[in-house]
Amino acid sequence: MKKLILYISIFLFSIKASAQFGNPTVIDSSFTAQIRNIVAVDIDNDGLKDIVVSYHADSIKWYRNLGSNTFSTPVFLTTTIAKPFYIDIGDVDGDSKMDLLVANKNSNNSQVVLINNNGLTPTVIDSGLAVATYRAYFADFDNDGDQDIVANSDLMITLYLNNGSGVFGSRIVLLDDAEFYNMTVADFNGDNYPDIGLCSSDGSQVFLNDTMGGLSSPNTSNINLCLFVTHTDIDNDGQMDIIFPSSSSNYYDIYRNTGGGTFTLNQSAIFNVANIQNPPFAVANMNADAFTDAVYSSINNNRALYWQANDGTGTFQNQQLINNNELFDVIYLADMDNDSDIDILWYGFNFNLSTKKLGIIENTSITIGINNNLHTNAIKIYPNPSSTFLNIESQDEITMVELYSSMGDKMATFNTAQMDISKFANGINILKITTTKGEIFITKFIKN
Repeated sequence: MKKLILYISIFLFSIKASAQFGNPTVIDSSFTAQIRNIVAVDIDNDGLKDIVVSYHADSIKWYRNLGSNTFSTPVFLTTTIAKPFYIDIGDVDGDSKMDLLVANKNSNNSQVVLINNNGLTPTVIDSGLAVATYRAYFADFDNDGDQDIVANSDLMITLYLNNGSGVFGSRIVLLDDAEFYNMTVADFNGDNYPDIGLCSSDGSQVFLNDTMGGLSSPNTSNINLCLFVTHTDIDNDGQMDIIFPSSSSNYYDIYRNTGGGTFTLNQSAIFNVANIQNPPFAVANMNADAFTDAVYSSINNNRALYWQANDGTGTFQNQQLINNNELFDVIYLADMDNDSDIDILWYGFNFNLSTKKLGIIENTSITIGINNNLHTNAIKIYPNPSSTFLNIESQDEITMVELYSSMGDKMATFNTAQMDISKFANGINILKITTTKGEIFITKFIKN
């Protein structure tokens, strides 16, 4: 019984502590040019994510993960891409190796470049794109089972179809009637065809894939100029939501997908992050509560790093400082040590000291297994999510049910198998269920 009590106390502490982070560790500080983008990808297929960065002079650098969040000196994958800006990852030829896609910003000679992880030799997919190429993504645009390429250059959105073996066709122009500043690619209407969220001179827009090789008329969210867009499922309803910078300075607008690729404004959240094309802003589940949180660097506090938790309804709240000893200009979120929590890769440039650093911040949250497999003959909870009543069925008599918030605060105790939860705030909550046999079950439920 002592072991069980210890288990529960550790569980509750881990909720209470939420996401915890170590101090920044510097991986490399030998730079002359700046880093524009960081990705984590297992280049050498050893089961550990490596670091790949776009070195904004002429290079793509690879830092091999040696384990325990230590990394090798950089290997140059290429030194022939002028001003590489953004990197995406995907398997283009079905060999289970992750390939790299690079977009660069080299004036009127901007390119889309594939670095296939079969020799790691760069192949130019397109060149001569006007002004700059801000983004290029792998996406199965025609839903034929392989990864195509969709690119965002200043004057057009272009498509390159994969023949199935990692060889791409010539440029197909999807849009060319505006100036295009940034995009994200996701299935916004659930038809298994990727759609496009776009920042352009026409405002914030979503273009749905018409499934015939083109795009539908846009759904315009805001006519104000924006330079950044990203997507995530903020409320775990299976539909991709979208985030744009707001017309209000330093705010980001979170639009909830209401179905079919239509959106409604869920929240205007203040992050104090600039409206730029590659801001230090990223989303991931940082505290293991099943919902996407926000991590960002604030321009109002000397580029210190913060995070805000998602309350379970897609609303970000409770700004918490991660670190203010370094400067954070680029961030990327990934589990770098295979411990099931999300770590932070970062790059920072100190203008006054002329120092540039690439580093990692380890997420040191205590991660334990929550018994979510309750739909067995032993015990069931339903409905989940619920807005009014929650029911528990058990083979053994239930002696007590304790209700905790996602932060570990005890909110109520029940002695019945049906609980009125209508008065509690929406979001993730924790149930601790005790039976007459002394068994304890712990699980999450969603109040909506």
